[in-house]
Amino acid sequence: MQIRLEKFDYHEGQHRYCVLNLSQTLFGEWCVEQTNGPLGEPGGQLRRSYYCSQETALAAAEQHRDRQIKRGFVPIPVQLGLF
Repeated sequence: MQIRLEKFDYHEGQHRYCVLNLSQTLFGEWCVEQTNGPLGEPGGQLRRSYYCSQETALAAAEQHRDRQIKRGFVPIPVQLGLF
């Protein structure tokens, strides 16, 4: 599962993105990756959190998504490549 969120604030000049990625590791754990940063500029931050079950990882990803939406971010549809 991958969710991309973006925020455009023209008054403050902020153009930011947030990408949430939920995947399973080789050892059976679940990983939630949170990538945040400014659009079109170098820099940013990557955080990884590991969980024992898919349900807890999905709940954590949804909680982070809801928190970002309250801060003014908007979900953007992401089209993944076929190959």
